[in-house]
Amino acid sequence: MPEGSSCSGRAHPRWVLALLLCAACGWSSVARAQYQNPGPPSEPEAPAPGTSADRPRFSVDATLQLGESGQPTVRLDYRMSRSELLFQRTPPAGYHAAYEVRVIFFREKKERQVAGDTYTRELHAATYAETKQRGEDITDHLDFTLPPAKYRIEVAITDLVAERTSGTAIPFEVPSGPPGLVWFSDLTLGTSEPQPSASENRFVPNPSRRYGDNIAAFAIQGEIFDHRGAAADSTYRLYYKVTSETGEQVAAGDTTFPRLPGRTPFRLQPRLVNVGAGPYRFTVALNVPPSLGAKDRKTATARRDKTFEVDQSRATLGFASAQSVDVLRYIATQQEIDEIGRLHDEDARKAYWDVFWKRRDPTPDTPENEARDTFYQRVQYANQHFATGGPGWKSDMGRIYIVYGRPDEVVRNPFNFDRPPEEIWYYYRDRRTFVFVDHDGFGRYELVANPAGQ
Repeated sequence: MPEGSSCSGRAHPRWVLALLLCAACGWSSVARAQYQNPGPPSEPEAPAPGTSADRPRFSVDATLQLGESGQPTVRLDYRMSRSELLFQRTPPAGYHAAYEVRVIFFREKKERQVAGDTYTRELHAATYAETKQRGEDITDHLDFTLPPAKYRIEVAITDLVAERTSGTAIPFEVPSGPPGLVWFSDLTLGTSEPQPSASENRFVPNPSRRYGDNIAAFAIQGEIFDHRGAAADSTYRLYYKVTSETGEQVAAGDTTFPRLPGRTPFRLQPRLVNVGAGPYRFTVALNVPPSLGAKDRKTATARRDKTFEVDQSRATLGFASAQSVDVLRYIATQQEIDEIGRLHDEDARKAYWDVFWKRRDPTPDTPENEARDTFYQRVQYANQHFATGGPGWKSDMGRIYIVYGRPDEVVRNPFNFDRPPEEIWYYYRDRRTFVFVDHDGFGRYELVANPAGQ
C-alpha cells in the first residue's frame, strides 16, 4: 500500500489478476535509455521517465525519496493535460470528467507482482472552455514504500468517461545498502512558477523532463539527509552543472544554504537561456568532510544526475540545429533548406537563420518578429498536445497545426459505431477541411482527408 498520496478520491486495492489482464493491453514500451554519463555518479543512474503513446496521454517519473518513517520511498509524479480527458455535460449545468490511476510493481526477474493500487479522481468545469483551458495541467503524485529490489513499475490511466486506457512502464531500483550518514534524494525536475498573492514561486514537477519555452523557468528540487552530529558543518555548499549530449558545459554554479536538523530541502534554478534543442544532463554534487574520529580522513562527494530534453521552441530559435532545420521544412522553400544544409560553420548557420526570419517579418521596423514568434508558439503547442511516441510537431495533427494554426472549428466523433474515432478541423478563411482518424483506437490520429493536398 502507498505510504501517502496527494490524489483526491478513493483508493481501491483492486490490483489482482483482473487488473493485470486489463492493464496488459495498454502498456507502451519501456522508456528511452539514458545518455552516456560523463562521470560515475555516487548513486545508481535514474531511469528515464515514462510517457504513454496513447490517449489519455500522460507522463510519469519515479524518484527515490526518504519517507517520514525514514524508509526509502518511491515517489511517482504524473502529469496530464485536461484536454486528454473527455468531459461530459452534467445537468443542469457544467461538465464532469473522471479518471483512474493504476500502479503495479513487478519484481524485475521473477515477473511477480508485489505491490500496487488504484485511485480515482473527478474534475468539474462550469463551462466548455474550462475543459480545454491551457496551462491547467493535472499534476499529482503517489508514494510507495517497498523493500530493496529491482522493479518494473507499470502505470495506467483510464478516462472513465471515454472508457479508454493508456499506460507506460519504468524500470526502477530500490537500493539494498544503507543511505549513509549524508544522502541525496533523487532529483525532481520541474519549473518555478509564480503564485497569485504569494512572494515565492511554487515548484511544479515536470515528469516528462521535456522543456520548450518554459526552459527559462527550469528548476530542480531535492533533499539532503544528514545523520551526522551537531558538530558537523552548519551550512551546505552545492555545486551544479548542465552539460549537453557531447559533454559541453552550458551552465554551472554553486550555492550555499543553512543545514537543517535531519533533512534539508533545496531548490536550484540555473539560468538556461542559451541552449539549443537536444538532450542535456543536470549534475549536482556536495563535498562531505570526514566525520570526527573517522579512520578515512578523505572528503567524500555525494552526487546526483538527471537527464532532460529541450524541444524546438522560441527558446531555441537562435540555434540552427538539425532538428531546427527539420521543423522549418513546413514553411521553408527547398532552396532555403539546401542553402542552410551547405553551411557547416555554426556562425554562418546562425547568420543565415537571422536572414531567414527577417524575410518573413511582417513588421521589420520593430524588434518583434511576429511570424517567427507565431511559428514557435505553434510548434510548442504541437509538442504539448499531439505527441504520440515522438515529437508532436512530426505528427499529422502537429504539421497541420503549425502550418495553419488553430482551427476555426473542431468536430470530435470519438464514439462512432461503424468507423474509427475521428476529428475534423475546419479552416473557414482558408476554405480547408482536414479529417484525422484514429485507426487503432490508441490516439494516433492520421490525416485521411486533405482536399488541398497538404
